[in-house]
Amino acid sequence: MSDREQLGEPIYPGQNGRLSRRALIKGLMMLGLSAGTASALAACVQPTAPAAPTAAGASGPAATTPASAATAGAAKKGGTLRRGWQPPTQLDPALQATSTEIAACAQMYDWLVWIDEKNQPSKALAESWGSNKEGTQWTFALRQGVTFHSGKALTAEDVVFTFNRLRDKSIGAATASLYENIKDVKAVDGKNVQFVLAKANPELPADLGDYHAAIVASDTKDFKTTYNGTGPFILEKFSPEDRATFKRNPNYWLSDLPYLDGIQDIYSPQQSAQVEALRGGQLDVVMGLGAELAETLKKEGKTTILQGRPNMHFALHMRSDRKPGSDPKVRQALKAATDRSAILKAARLGYGVAGRDTPISPVFGDYYLDVPEPKRDVAKARQLLKEAGYDSLNIQLTAQNSFDVPKIAVVWKEQLAEAGVNVDIKVVPPDVYYQDDGWLQVDFGITEWALRATPQPYLQLAYKTGAKWNESHFSDAELDQLADQAASELDRAKRAELYKQIQQIFIDRGPIIVPYFETTIAATNPKVKGLVVHADFPRSTMRSVFIEG
Repeated sequence: MSDREQLGEPIYPGQNGRLSRRALIKGLMMLGLSAGTASALAACVQPTAPAAPTAAGASGPAATTPASAATAGAAKKGGTLRRGWQPPTQLDPALQATSTEIAACAQMYDWLVWIDEKNQPSKALAESWGSNKEGTQWTFALRQGVTFHSGKALTAEDVVFTFNRLRDKSIGAATASLYENIKDVKAVDGKNVQFVLAKANPELPADLGDYHAAIVASDTKDFKTTYNGTGPFILEKFSPEDRATFKRNPNYWLSDLPYLDGIQDIYSPQQSAQVEALRGGQLDVVMGLGAELAETLKKEGKTTILQGRPNMHFALHMRSDRKPGSDPKVRQALKAATDRSAILKAARLGYGVAGRDTPISPVFGDYYLDVPEPKRDVAKARQLLKEAGYDSLNIQLTAQNSFDVPKIAVVWKEQLAEAGVNVDIKVVPPDVYYQDDGWLQVDFGITEWALRATPQPYLQLAYKTGAKWNESHFSDAELDQLADQAASELDRAKRAELYKQIQQIFIDRGPIIVPYFETTIAATNPKVKGLVVHADFPRSTMRSVFIEG
């Protein structure tokens, strides 16, 4: 049996948020277009301020070509895959924040536990694991014969170093709260690592698969310049304003992989420019595709369109520690004025499932509280606002100029206007939105949240009192208590019931509106084979991808 069979393969500027014509031309030329072509194309590209919403009656997605795994007989080695992404800021795996950063790290590093395309924990650098009866001590046996790109052999000390770093609050990684239940990480010997917990955690393997938790070499001195992983590709060059170039790891522990000689991640601030480069043959893959661009490409019939599972969600957060969002009646009024399905149709053309104003989606199976979508009730919204002391309300919504966010903002603004709420939309670039004085401080904002393997990280990172990424500044004693109970409950049925109670709190008085969970779309050159879109699309590994012909 091959390593692949054992593993069960297939295996996120300008002051006003607009991109200048000069910057767009530069981005197009980075993608390999001539100056004349780039200039002509820039004249045709729409500005990046919020666009008018698509009519609510727009048709939903048609059938698309399913992703297929590479088979040993069909796969061909060689070639360089060119992917389009927005510019990143840095590539320290512990500090990953944007889709581009996650996508790069997914090629350079491996995880102790890999969260697979079905959002389930699976074997990776750990070939087995188990816990004591109480669920307070977990031991992971490491795969042997694995080396870092530097040639250093993987040992238990590298795993200990990685997770101690992720637990270190001075590093600034959000995982410090996610892993606060870990009392100690220790090397039992060169092959086995033990995690000692303060309280039981039945889903520790899934938590250790968090995208930040890429295993790094214990002798790494500077994470800003050294990217020493065990992953299928080695970083050769990195220019945040231009591209990242990767080459095949000849000593990858999955001996028959990867197929590609290399990858080029080519950076451009506008996805429309990336799509034009895909059309023109300068790119091979564009991921996280907007629905309108996907529909256009589908009609043209010259690219392969792939879909992943409904995963990433957009949280329209309402800051709940100061007015007006501190009043539960105001939060309920804004929820009552919102038509989630209409936002899904207008902003995503139906590619996804409508939300229930909680971060827990149907992907989580028995953890999901399956209740009807809230019905829009403008009269109720007006009444709740009146009870809160508002005949009318003015709010500012900060929206990053990325993904579906501007369209969500425009549709929501139109919906709330009918309830007497005037929404002033402030559009900013993603790198401005995600500054510490941005998303974590604004009264109203829209944040994209990647899929996690279990619901618990959302609670630990964003909704428990004092959580590092608690953008809504929400504090609810009952939710905190239930979240702590769910984190250590060994009985799955009881754990599921606790998560359902938590979801009801979100619905009744929570600080977010979740219009939908999106279905991820990718577009590729038809010669690209073996790409399986990960449940969390930036984590899609290219190790099984090959180029046909």
